[in-house]
Amino acid sequence: MKKLNPSFIPKFKNKLDKLPVFVPSFYKSEDKINYHYSVDACEFYQQMLPEGFNKTKVWGFGGLCKDEKSKNIKYVKHSPGPTFEVDRNVNTNIQWNNKILGEYMFKIDKTLAWPNPNNIAPNNLEDDSKEGQWPPTLVMHVHGMCAPPIYDGHPKAWYTATGIKGPTYSTNYYKYTNEQRSAMLWYYEQSPGVSRYSVYSGLCGLYFIKDEKYDLPKDEYHIPLIIQDKSFYEDGSLLYDDEKTNSNHPYWKEKFYGDTILVNGKVWPNLNVKNQLYRVNIINSSNSRPYKIALSDNSNMIQIGNDGGYIDKLQELLYFVLYPGERIDLLIDFSKYKENDKIIMKNLFSLDECQDIMSFTITNISRRIEYHIPINFIKYPPMKINTNKISTFLYERKRGECKDGYFINNETYLNPPDIIMKVGATFLWEFINLCDDDVCLHIHLANFQIVERQKINKDKCKEIYEKNKPLKSIDVDEICEGLAVSPERYEIGFKDTLHCPPSCITRIIIRYAPTYIMDEVNIGENYFSFNTSNGPEYIVNSQILEQKDNYLIRPQIVISEE
Repeated sequence: MKKLNPSFIPKFKNKLDKLPVFVPSFYKSEDKINYHYSVDACEFYQQMLPEGFNKTKVWGFGGLCKDEKSKNIKYVKHSPGPTFEVDRNVNTNIQWNNKILGEYMFKIDKTLAWPNPNNIAPNNLEDDSKEGQWPPTLVMHVHGMCAPPIYDGHPKAWYTATGIKGPTYSTNYYKYTNEQRSAMLWYYEQSPGVSRYSVYSGLCGLYFIKDEKYDLPKDEYHIPLIIQDKSFYEDGSLLYDDEKTNSNHPYWKEKFYGDTILVNGKVWPNLNVKNQLYRVNIINSSNSRPYKIALSDNSNMIQIGNDGGYIDKLQELLYFVLYPGERIDLLIDFSKYKENDKIIMKNLFSLDECQDIMSFTITNISRRIEYHIPINFIKYPPMKINTNKISTFLYERKRGECKDGYFINNETYLNPPDIIMKVGATFLWEFINLCDDDVCLHIHLANFQIVERQKINKDKCKEIYEKNKPLKSIDVDEICEGLAVSPERYEIGFKDTLHCPPSCITRIIIRYAPTYIMDEVNIGENYFSFNTSNGPEYIVNSQILEQKDNYLIRPQIVISEE
């Protein structure tokens, strides 16, 4: 089957639809309202390319949603999945059902640490048999959620539609208290060694914790956007370049860039808007691709939040950068435009077809809606350091000419944890990237603030590291080059996803306590509403999924006093 040439796909013909929203059932427990959802991971066909092209076989999620036109409740399947909208401090229970009965759409690399549900013996790497392609596994993680470890989606807690379960599986019925600040989180499948396929196939979606205390655009004027890149065959099926390219790991590659851009499951869509102020939440849900996003007429966008929720005060941006897993909360003002004006959302990192993301077309001129938007949103809690600095190394290995994988502290995921925290700990954590590539880390459970970045002499640092490992600290003066630089403007506030450039130290200050706790915290005191050490470990992982699938993931133990 021939690859579909992206230049043959008409841009901005697809109509962008808001993602469907799951509808919960309600019940009372201990005099408190609980939301309950039953959600199915499943396989189906969806129109991703414009009309006239074939539908695409995808994975996604199904469940009860409200039809925006009829207002009736019906079962809906969508890829990426429908959105959860939950109120802060309301308990939410989700039954994540694995109903994927087909095979993986792309070739499993059996040389990686993958679930191997059928306990297949190691094969000759030249063996292209279908062993391992079925049954697909599922374990769900809500990225950015403060949850007990049992509900965090431990990678080895996977399960199949046929009833096979991973070594740390205990339940597929996850409970979230939603006590943290209002924010846009996201959910996705993260079985080890195959998460790049799962998310690429469509097993992801948005999770909003809502706290409507600000006068902001809502309903039709609030548009969440999931940005992804994909490639297609001429018959409309998904293409992931899994041809053998690496002698060590035949069906793994260090990064994947698709040649088309999708928003909310549509290739290069257009959204018709009114001449009003819109709130636009954006997530980069691509496997590897970063985006430097700007509007085609160089208009300012107003940032009001990021990964961890609202920032302290709004700020104007001409552009911003999102690496995989990063989110931003924006206001875009379309009131200055005339009817039929078209504005394109651009990716300034791309020079090919992928420089265009989507378009907005002004189709209705109406009286402007006025909002009382505050200049200041939140006050940050104190981040007073109460324990020692930690240095963590991001490392890559090679065998011959090929990369063999990416590692945290040069350890595989399977080795015992060496990242051990205490609740209430607040400290400086520096990540020293000795890889040739960008790394984008997601730290489970805790939010952080970026302090600074500083260039290093990578070869000198690697030499010191390899002579002295295990290396707990280093003489920074020996390896640093130039002055430390502050984070980018759009990176301010609390985050859960961190861009670590190559040949660079990236420093953060992190606090193992909820961000709504405004008092100073003490190490060893548990400010979460659950025991953080009751269950499997949390993890730290690269959100660049090709890296994550080849060992850039490590367990972290968070010790509770309970």
